[in-house]
Amino acid sequence: MGAVGRNIIIFVVVVLVALGAGYFLGPKTASRTQTLTIERPAPTVLARLASTPAGTTVAEGVTLAQAASLEGDTVSAPVAWADGGTGRVSYTVTPQGQGARVAFKLEQDLGANPLDRFQVITGGKVGPLIAAAASAVQTDLNALPNATFANLHYEVVQVPARPFFYVENCSDSSAESITSIISQAVAAIPPVMRTNNLSVSGELMAVEPHVVSGQYCYQVGYPYSGRQPRALLIGKTGQTPGGTALRVVYTGAEADVVHDVYDPMDALLAAAHLDNPATRDDDWPTYEVYHDDPTQAGGSHNREIFYVTSGDISVLAHILPPSEPAPAPQTAGAETAAPEAAQTPAATPATDTAPAPAPTP
Repeated sequence: MGAVGRNIIIFVVVVLVALGAGYFLGPKTASRTQTLTIERPAPTVLARLASTPAGTTVAEGVTLAQAASLEGDTVSAPVAWADGGTGRVSYTVTPQGQGARVAFKLEQDLGANPLDRFQVITGGKVGPLIAAAASAVQTDLNALPNATFANLHYEVVQVPARPFFYVENCSDSSAESITSIISQAVAAIPPVMRTNNLSVSGELMAVEPHVVSGQYCYQVGYPYSGRQPRALLIGKTGQTPGGTALRVVYTGAEADVVHDVYDPMDALLAAAHLDNPATRDDDWPTYEVYHDDPTQAGGSHNREIFYVTSGDISVLAHILPPSEPAPAPQTAGAETAAPEAAQTPAATPATDTAPAPAPTP
């Protein structure tokens, strides 16, 4: 009996030692990982995850305690649970064909109570949340524009608001439709302005496209000088967008401007959490200034595109810093040169001609 008793005591001691070692040396977090397939370029996906601000909801009752940080191909951030608990979230992004693979991991710190530590096996509170959280991340990332901003060049400038005479119209996004609308505006607007004693004081501009029933709608016209008419049968008067703007010089055909400028810029702004990727509408006022004949075959080949900013744009510098100032396109056939745009003190010089609105095709 004495030997049996000793064996029992030894067994109990071994079990207690094992439990103690497991308590102090074992995992102190409950976690789950989901692998996501994202049909968007890996750099765009990584940039959006890395710019996620504090307070963002990760899962039901779980929010980012501070802004995400990036190290290599992994984004991580501490999270706060609604009950006061803590944890972490991480995203590891790797290219997968033309898209990306994201390993999404959510962790919950376990308490000192030994019973809590058993939640390592079940996944704790993370278990019931991970599927819905992963689905929300996947939906958000797949809403990004299917574009990369790697070759995009922009600068930050200050642009003044100016008196603007314009007509409004809508068209589909084809180069032919846009060129047709612009051609009609070039023919129709100057006579109406002369009739109302308004002088053209800048180049043709197209402002703030928005989508209505699948068509792009925008304002086409000229900056002007003169007394604002009291009433107009044809056309309207207003002001061009003004303030801090992102300026892009584009010297290509109308048919390529969406692919070469608008999609990359939308991808950049969405990656920076400055534009809602779920809609094709621009969250910022945009406009173009044409420095050549926009009625020629293929439309304007020489223009400036401006995104007038809203809010703090400092995050852009961490994703894609502004470029050196690009020279203003040489005006060819415009009625009047526009005034010089003021340069931002901390960014790049503005153009030699005043910026003008542009349709986001």
